[in-house]
Amino acid sequence: MLHIGWSGLLWTVINLLVLCLLLKKFLWQPVTDKIESRQKEIRQNLAVAEEQRIQAAKVKADYDARLAQAERESQELLRQAEDRGRREYQAILASARTAAEALAGETQRQLEGERSAMLAAVRKEVAGLAMLAASQVAGRQLGSGDDRALLEEFLAEGTLAETGGGL
Repeated sequence: MLHIGWSGLLWTVINLLVLCLLLKKFLWQPVTDKIESRQKEIRQNLAVAEEQRIQAAKVKADYDARLAQAERESQELLRQAEDRGRREYQAILASARTAAEALAGETQRQLEGERSAMLAAVRKEVAGLAMLAASQVAGRQLGSGDDRALLEEFLAEGTLAETGGGL
């Protein structure tokens, strides 16, 4: 059988208690202090991370707002450029229309001048033919200036009456 000595048992319990007190003093206390400081550091890091997340959200919101503002400004610039292009197009179109009207007026004046010149040439030709016919009918040659002037006046009046008052 086993023999238990009370004095040995007492010294073993005392040794165990001293060992526990020494372990608590030199092992458990630093370990718990280290764990508590690590927990505190983790809490601080989480607080800093949360603060940084909030700050990042603010920066992102600011960035989104600036991006939206830049988009609005670019749309406004595009609209202004389109308006300016339309105005320039209208100005060029009006200028071209004015130039075309001026060219048409000039062409009309040139045509009227050419028509007047052609009518004058035709009148002279008709007057010459009429004098030739009259001289053959009269049997003599008409050549005096008065006869020619009278004939041209007659033809001019006849031409005015036929065209409705103007050449």
